[in-house]
Amino acid sequence: MKPNCPMQFEGIDHVVLQVSDGERALHFYTQILGLTVERVIEDLQIYQLRCGRNLIDLRVLPQGKRLAEKDERGIDHVCLMMQGDIDTIVNYLKEHDVPIVFGPVELYGATGFGTSMYVLDPNGHTIELKAAYAQYPLRTTAKEAMAGLTRPTAKP
Repeated sequence: MKPNCPMQFEGIDHVVLQVSDGERALHFYTQILGLTVERVIEDLQIYQLRCGRNLIDLRVLPQGKRLAEKDERGIDHVCLMMQGDIDTIVNYLKEHDVPIVFGPVELYGATGFGTSMYVLDPNGHTIELKAAYAQYPLRTTAKEAMAGLTRPTAKP
């Protein structure tokens, strides 16, 4: 913390993701990831979804406005903390045609090391799904993982 700074941060309250198709995005976040709709702001076309102590807002772009390309967005990914058996989660995502683009692999974050996997939502946003502790035996080194050399595999 910077000396004499009056602010003491406790965490992130919410993240706003712009989406081109609200129904498709709602299906992904509620029906596949299991988040719940807490509030809808109709006139602004915003869906506020509960994710633990935090919110994810899905803001539907006005018709005709294009979603920025990934390298134009200014944000790389959002990490969602989760619990559950990694193999069961990997199989569940595959059954719902959600490709795992990276992982599972052990990575470091706000709560320390954990098992992470990266998926894409219907709008191409990268979502990291992270279990707070390593539940998955690593098949690569951290250096290989960060170089993108891991492949999603199930335990034997």
